[in-house]
Amino acid sequence: MLARLVPEDPAVRRMALATLVNTSGRGIYYTLSALYFTRIVGFSVVEVGLGLSIAAAVALGAGVPIGHLADRRGPREVQIWLVSAIAALSAAYLLVETWWQFVVLSVLVAVLDRGSGAVRAAMIAGLVQGADRAATKAYLRSITNVGMTLGSGVAALALVADTRAAYLTVLYLDGATYVVTALLLRGLPHLPPVPADQASGMLTALRDRPFMAVVLVSSVLTMHYWILEIAVPLWVVEHTSAPRALVAALMVVNTLAVVGLQVAVARRVTTVPGAVRATVLSGVLFLVACAVYGLSGSPGPAVATLLLVVATAVAVGGELTQAAASFVLSFELPPDHAMGQYQGAWGLGFAISSLLAPTAMALLPLRHGLAGWLVLGGLLAAAALATGPAVRWAARSRPHVGAGTPLSAS
Repeated sequence: MLARLVPEDPAVRRMALATLVNTSGRGIYYTLSALYFTRIVGFSVVEVGLGLSIAAAVALGAGVPIGHLADRRGPREVQIWLVSAIAALSAAYLLVETWWQFVVLSVLVAVLDRGSGAVRAAMIAGLVQGADRAATKAYLRSITNVGMTLGSGVAALALVADTRAAYLTVLYLDGATYVVTALLLRGLPHLPPVPADQASGMLTALRDRPFMAVVLVSSVLTMHYWILEIAVPLWVVEHTSAPRALVAALMVVNTLAVVGLQVAVARRVTTVPGAVRATVLSGVLFLVACAVYGLSGSPGPAVATLLLVVATAVAVGGELTQAAASFVLSFELPPDHAMGQYQGAWGLGFAISSLLAPTAMALLPLRHGLAGWLVLGGLLAAAALATGPAVRWAARSRPHVGAGTPLSAS
């Protein structure tokens, strides 16, 4: 399966392998970390949640300066440094005894991880050109889902044993994946930094109002990622008569769809006008999915299960389409000489979404039922429709965008 998920370019294959190793470690950490710090270290759930929230808030804009550093120093070298530093911090996590130690380490890891995402995208932009950039990012998203699933499977071994030794062994394995990732990245071609006379200021991307308008619209639309992660599990358990085990099945459906279909969908979205059209389509799909989710709250178990499966299938279609569109926009709108910092600014949209989405899920569908689902779907559809005007505004200052295909046609 993995052989079909990566392209023929040797450099991209190596990057895919590094991504698989790295995300396997992340799968371990995300599955075990909260339980380790509560069950083994002894922090309360509130302490862990507050620490992670502080880290997320501090790291919110870290991708921009770190992305700028990648522009100036070369993305491969900066990424190796980031991954190596996270490896050391991952080991230090397991020495934590006080809450403040946990907060400091969480902040450092969150800052470096946020920057790593921007630098990774800049590496893609340096390794491949044109439509291959979006296709490569789609490949790596598929690989990420495989890696996260593998990591969760390894973490399950520690959960079964439920001992301090088991948790530590598996979490040290997480740290080792970062070391292996750094070694794999060293085998990638050197990507030269932007010459000093062509470099932009560190805040150029943030001052680019048309581009940031696209980012802000995206921050609303990407709240859809938390529908399946937050809203659906709680909705199924607390508001429907469907079996609880359905939650796990829906998660599996989502993962398999991304692994098997993301590349195919991305291959159909290759231009900026096409990305705008795909974004609008995704908004329609999210609206339909939310409506069907809302209707699943009243029927009996069989009908509720059917509605939930249908809604999830539609939502997954929206996710794949929106992701493919975002890959194109994230690479086509930024200028090549400041790709790192613009990727950091693009990632800011997802970071904002991660702060807004949990509250939106709690206040809309989980509190107001069908009406809340419809409002959420309408909000996502409105953001999708707003993408076109925002992209056209950004394109007016970027002559290469949409060349040969008028954006007004979108």
